[in-house]
Amino acid sequence: MRFFQKLPTLYKFLGIATLVAIAVVVSGLLITRSFSPTSSVQSPRSLLPQGVNKNPSSDRPYLGHLPYSQAEQSQLMMIGSYAQKQHQRFEFMDIEAGKALMQLIYAARDEGVWIVPVSGFRTIEEQKKLFEAQIKRRGSEQAAASFSAPPGYSEHATGLAVDLTDGRFPKQDVTLEFEKTDAFRWLTRHAKEFGFQMSFPNNNSQGVSYEPWHWRFVGSPRAAQIFASEPD
Repeated sequence: MRFFQKLPTLYKFLGIATLVAIAVVVSGLLITRSFSPTSSVQSPRSLLPQGVNKNPSSDRPYLGHLPYSQAEQSQLMMIGSYAQKQHQRFEFMDIEAGKALMQLIYAARDEGVWIVPVSGFRTIEEQKKLFEAQIKRRGSEQAAASFSAPPGYSEHATGLAVDLTDGRFPKQDVTLEFEKTDAFRWLTRHAKEFGFQMSFPNNNSQGVSYEPWHWRFVGSPRAAQIFASEPD
């Protein structure tokens, strides 16, 4: 303090001005960061890709589908691979759901039934491509939504849903033919023992087409809460 008092007035003024300038810059950076989109928590609906109509509300269904958040990569585990050569892809699920699915698969195997995961976790961007393809195939968003969820409204984004098939019936994956397989019959009897339920049975309240291959994990309070809501 004494050293500062001995400095000439000009140096004192410059020193104070410098400290004030530094404080202003630091404050500005902190304020900018606080309001930066990359640091704020965003609703998954605000991250939806452009070009596809969507319900502006993040709490209401859209075309019969409920909104779901996209799981973080750290919440996922690999559950297997699907297809071969250039078409091969690795499938992931929520860790809790994935462990339950592994138990289900091995229990079925012990009874001679071969259950194979076809599609697990799916990003919003991946869902966008699937939905756009359905629009081209069906002619409208309304028609497409009966077969595929709009981006941001798919259960697959949670990592808790999975499409399953019977390994003994090739080329019947994700088709109504799955209903005729041993895998489907086994699932209808035992899936609930491992916390799984069919998402879209016949005449479901969401108006989605019957999907015997699509199952979701509801075997924990957290998972059950995510799927607790039903459309009005």
